[in-house]
Amino acid sequence: MQKEKKVKPSSRLKKDKQRDLYVEELIADVTADFERRRAERVRLERQWELNMNFLAGNQYCFINGRGEIASEDKKFYWQNKAVFNHVAPIVESRLAKFSRITPTVFVRPKSDDDVDVENANLAEKFMEGVFKRANLEDVIKKGTNWSETCGTAFYKVVWNNDAGSSLGVVDGREVFEGDVEIFAMSPFEIFPDSLYVQDVQDCNSIIHAKAMSVADVKQKYGVTLSGSDIGVFSLSGENGALSMGKTKKDVLSDAVLVIERYEKPCERFPNGRIVTVAGDKLLYVGDLPYVNGGSGSRAFPFVKQISIDVAGEFFGISIIERMIPVQRAFNAVKNRKHEFLNRLSMGVMTVEDGSVDTDDLAEEGLSPGKVLVYRQGSKAPEMMSMTDVPADFNQEEDRLLNEFVIISGVSDVVSSSSNATLSSGTALEILVEQDNERLVFTAESIRRCYLEIAKQTIRLYSQFMGEVKAIKYHDKSGKFKVVYANKKAIGSDDVYLDSENELLSSHRQKKEMILKLYQSGLLNDDNGKIRASTKEKVLTLLGYKDLDYKKGISRLHEEKAQAENPKIRKLGMPIEEIDDDTIHIDEHTRYILSEYESLTENEKTLLCKHVSEHKARLNINDKGE
Repeated sequence: MQKEKKVKPSSRLKKDKQRDLYVEELIADVTADFERRRAERVRLERQWELNMNFLAGNQYCFINGRGEIASEDKKFYWQNKAVFNHVAPIVESRLAKFSRITPTVFVRPKSDDDVDVENANLAEKFMEGVFKRANLEDVIKKGTNWSETCGTAFYKVVWNNDAGSSLGVVDGREVFEGDVEIFAMSPFEIFPDSLYVQDVQDCNSIIHAKAMSVADVKQKYGVTLSGSDIGVFSLSGENGALSMGKTKKDVLSDAVLVIERYEKPCERFPNGRIVTVAGDKLLYVGDLPYVNGGSGSRAFPFVKQISIDVAGEFFGISIIERMIPVQRAFNAVKNRKHEFLNRLSMGVMTVEDGSVDTDDLAEEGLSPGKVLVYRQGSKAPEMMSMTDVPADFNQEEDRLLNEFVIISGVSDVVSSSSNATLSSGTALEILVEQDNERLVFTAESIRRCYLEIAKQTIRLYSQFMGEVKAIKYHDKSGKFKVVYANKKAIGSDDVYLDSENELLSSHRQKKEMILKLYQSGLLNDDNGKIRASTKEKVLTLLGYKDLDYKKGISRLHEEKAQAENPKIRKLGMPIEEIDDDTIHIDEHTRYILSEYESLTENEKTLLCKHVSEHKARLNINDKGE
């Protein structure tokens, strides 16, 4: 019997020291790397904070020479410093238009075989259910709010093992099937290795830093840390956060800064690497967890959305940044105008020195019925003559309002005085389209995020999903259905958006186009009639499916015919009295053509015989009519 080899205490101690030294060096490296990246982009963060202040109405602030947010004080006690916020309504209008962007994600089948087509349909229903559970529309709206405010937003697509339906209890711990989670993040949390790489996946590494409560760190990583006050945006101690114009509400108490560095796959780390550090503790180190890139590769779980792209830079810019100079000028013009009006209404009085009690006059002013006593022999006080408000004020105000429209791409074409003479609906439509076209670039960025999130979601399910997944959905008639799919059924990540940009084609325009197609007869069949199934789809697209007297029967016939195809192929079956011959002929013929190469002669005979029976009955009915 071979004796167990003993390890010398000195050897074990040496290995422990080496491991501790490696951990310390890794923590120091990640922390120093984070500080370097934060220092490089400090100018960007100050601009984001300035944008947030202007959006909130704090518009008398600026970035001083030390790179901090400072407030501008009054030069005179009587000076007007009111805020006439045009930034907020413009951003709200842009957000309202972008909220219409809710594209439907489609999955392209691998081939035209019925099995692949059915799998693609299952994947589409699967994605629809996943996005509803993840509240993707609300997540995108939060991200769009960040991108419109700061110029850039990010989405994080991760797999949560503790989400989804419960599978039972194992070793005293409840086990779940797991599910995808999608988070919207501000640009304050993302630190690329270079500010001059435009795409997320082109970075060599990305740091995701955020303030987390000590309790959350304990629950997620099982490590107990001592907390402090951390600035939510500055990601530094309380003093650092407050020195940049932040308030107590922007500070998270009893928290720590958690730094996650995602490293791209390389020769040293073929699967990439993620290192998580908090304080002086190493919380996690290991491979990139997700096979979420193309061709089965591992990639960063982040998706970037921008408002306005800047060539050669990672972060975009916000429309607020362009409006700040105009907003400052507008506030100045309006306040100077109001000061002039105050002088006109209150008046400016000239008095001879010593002729009146100036303190009393300054305190009480010239109230109605006031008896003004002045020294005998001196000149009586009199009001200075004031001219009307100069026209330059009104002209400059109008010019600045027009600049808001030019810069933001948002205007009210209906109420605008310049368009008051337009009575043609077509002319107004053209103006609306012109306004929307200026927002197309930002809208396309949102649509690309939907597409990239869909791709990463499907890849995560292909990696982590169990053998079978229940897919719950509502069909076109609103009926609740449940189908079961395996990994193969939802394994295709060839997704696309089969719809035009919502800003270029509104629902009303689509309805008008459908009506024109209907009136022109392009939707009719070869006999010049519109089929019941086509009529049903038209009413559904117009939003009036309840007016369909057949209540979705055509769709049910299509599903019945599709379910019959495999049965007819094997054993054959007679037609039934309730079958719609036209629909069944189309569905069976399509199946024969799509599966033609794989069909045996006997299977072809059975299918063709079934189709012939439908055609024969259809001809009899036509002659009878």
